[in-house]
Order: sequence, then structure tokens, then C-alpha cells
Amino acid sequence: MKRFSLFLILAAMLVATLSVSAVVAQGNTFKGVSSTAGGYPTWDSDLINIEQVSQTGRGVYVAVLDTGLVPNWRDYFPEARVATHLGTGFDQSVSFKAHNDRCGLGVEIGALRQTTWVGSTGSSHGTHVASTILGYFYRSNFDAAAGFPLPPIMIRGIAPDVTIIPVKVLADYQIPALPKCSPPQPATSAVFGTSAMVAAGIDYVTKLALSGYRPMVINMSLGGDPGVPIDPVEKAAIDRAIAAGVIVVAAAGNDGEAGMDAPGSYAPVISAGAAGWTKEWLHPNTGQRYRLWWLQSNFYPFIDVTDPTQVSEVYVTDFSSRSKAAWQDLDVLAPGSWVRGPFPGDPGYAHLPWWSKGIGDLVSNNPGNFYYVGGTSMATPHVASVAALMLEKSPSLKQARVETILESTALHIPPGSATVLDNTVWTTFSWNVDATGSGLVLADAALAATP
Repeated sequence: MKRFSLFLILAAMLVATLSVSAVVAQGNTFKGVSSTAGGYPTWDSDLINIEQVSQTGRGVYVAVLDTGLVPNWRDYFPEARVATHLGTGFDQSVSFKAHNDRCGLGVEIGALRQTTWVGSTGSSHGTHVASTILGYFYRSNFDAAAGFPLPPIMIRGIAPDVTIIPVKVLADYQIPALPKCSPPQPATSAVFGTSAMVAAGIDYVTKLALSGYRPMVINMSLGGDPGVPIDPVEKAAIDRAIAAGVIVVAAAGNDGEAGMDAPGSYAPVISAGAAGWTKEWLHPNTGQRYRLWWLQSNFYPFIDVTDPTQVSEVYVTDFSSRSKAAWQDLDVLAPGSWVRGPFPGDPGYAHLPWWSKGIGDLVSNNPGNFYYVGGTSMATPHVASVAALMLEKSPSLKQARVETILESTALHIPPGSATVLDNTVWTTFSWNVDATGSGLVLADAALAATP
């Protein structure tokens, strides 16, 4: 079975300002920094009340099963927070051959092999996912070009002191053209993984945990086709991981009313749907589009969802997969609408680093360093991070207990609708009980309930 990485929503970046000062220097000004714990919080960290907890995830490992990390990951993350010596990857050759029906493709899958954790050149997805957990170093040439020069700053991660283990289970593939189709289909490139690759990554992390690298959380911002039960190979690997004390978190999927994706739909897995904030893209005083709405500062207080009256400021995205069958288990929601983070050089890493004084990413075809990305892929690392904070407080917690605490302390989101500025267009989103799970994850409530 093919295992595709979740659909991403990439958005243009907008204009705003921030009252901080520094000098743009040659080279990474944050080289040697070991944590983003003192960095700027963002709308998504505030939505789940990260500012209310003291835990930072120190001593906890989070394995990110994804596309790996970009080769220049040190431009974005503290070097001390990524265990490259533990990172790895798993790959299978996949070849496609046209069927006699003119529009079909047959698939031949080769032997599983172990490879590098260095990322896919087709997508920087894993780097963006890791940035939610760890935080990242930020400066955008787009800010400066718009007349609002933002100095280099640190963005605080949800669990800034965990140790990330990059495990690449999604790889680059070429899908041939189907010229005899109606209409003809051009050749395309794709980033995906097989069930065997995903299972191998899970088993590898389980062995690390059994050898002493614990407490351990697995983050899987990936999934298969909606409404299809989990592959037995993946199920067995997840069962082994949970039995070994590994906490497993996965995306619910980005298929909306079509239903959940596996492995997130598998009941023992802690699944994450995507929520947003009704005041996205807006200036708090003028109500106009505001570039830095995502970045918290002293003059821009975010909502405090511990106040029950603020439930109305949380909405469920239209793409977040609904639980459409008895065997599909949606557990919680987390921020996943417009999450800012590094997504460099997609595809191919052809870009200037954020700390460069050059503006090639503005005047050439080279992509920039940072994007807003939406998806349950982005919600998942928020949940995995909160699980890591819980494990820092209580390292012996097991999967079922972590899930129970997250669900019992979540902010209940009733069925409803909300009209929000979806980048440039006012859009109304509606949802029912099958879209919310137990509600929005709250870090402070979960930590308070953790023994």
C-alpha cells in the first residue's frame, strides 16, 4: 500500500511590523544556542497555553518519522537538540509501469533498505514538523523587502528541550507520464513511503527505547488513503512500540468528510485533528490583515482559552479528517491551520540561508526559507510535544494513560461554525461532533492532571 505524506497548504507571506531591534549579521547569530526556550511564542503555542507550564521536554526523545531533515537544518535548530547519531532512514525502490487500460499504473516494490535521515529533496515537510516541537531561528527577507525589517529572532518550540531523532520514512519518487489518458497525465514527482518503510521506522525507534533511549515519543505526520483501515504491517509495529512504552502520535488526515487516515485512525494511536484561531491574519486593533499576527509580542496579547467564553475563538478546519466509522478514533485537536515555520528550498534546497544578506529568494526562482503550512501534519507535533512535557514530569506514563489525560483535560469544542479571514478571503467553516474528538489540547490542564 502506498503511504503518502499529508497534503500541505502553502500560503503567501504578508506585511507587518514588530518592535524589536538587532543587527543582521553575516552568519547564524544563534550558533551555539542550545534551546529556544527563551524565544518568542506564537499564536499556536498560546492557543494551547504553553506559557502556563514550566516543563520544556528535557530528557525526552521525540522521533519524527517523516521526510528527514534538510541538510542545512543547523540554520534553523539548536544543534544540541538533534541526535543525528541516532537518526536513520528506510527506503524501498518503487517502479511504475503503465497498464493496458491506458490510464492505470502498476507498482513494483523492491527490497527494504536502511538509508540516511538527510531529507527528501522533494519536500521539507519533516523540517517544518520538527520546528513546531523545537522552535527555530527566524528572519525573513520578505519582511525586510516589505519595509518591516525584522531582526534575527528565536521562535519558541512547544517542547524546546526535547531531543529530536530524525527518521526518514518518506522518500522521493518519479511517476511516469500517461500520454494516452484523456486528458493526458504528465510525469510527476511525489514524496511518499510504503507501509514497510513506516513500520521499519517504528521498529527502529522501539529498539532505541528498549536500549535505554527513553522516555520516547513517535510523531507521525503522515497517513494513507481515507477510510482504509491500518495496514497489518504498520499495526504490528505500532503494537510493539506501545507495548515497549513508546508514546505514538499520528495525524488524523486531511480528507475532511471522507474520513480518517491510518495510522491515525487506529484506536490505540493518539490522533490529532486540526483547529484554528478565528482571529488569524487580523490586527488586534484595526481588524485589518496583519503580517505578524502569528508572532506574539508585548503589544499583541493572544487569547487565553482557559476562559470558557473563548471557545468561540477556536474553529475546526475544513480539511481536518472527520471520524466517519466506528473503527476511526479521533482523539484531540491541536493548532493546524496557519503554522509558520521553515520550509526551505522546496524542492531541491536551492535557496539562500535566512541569515544571508542576499535577496536571491526575492528576485529569482529560488524559494524562501519560511512558509505558513496547514494540515493535521502540523497539529500532530503540538500533541506529541505536550505528551513529551507530560513524560518529563512522569517518565513512566504509558500510551493509554497519556491519551486519557489529553482527552479528559481537552477544551470541549461543540459543533458549530466560524467565519475567519483565510489569508485573503473571508471563509465560513462548519463542523459537527465527528470533527472534534475530545476537544482542543490544553498543555497546562494536561500537565496539572499528570501525576
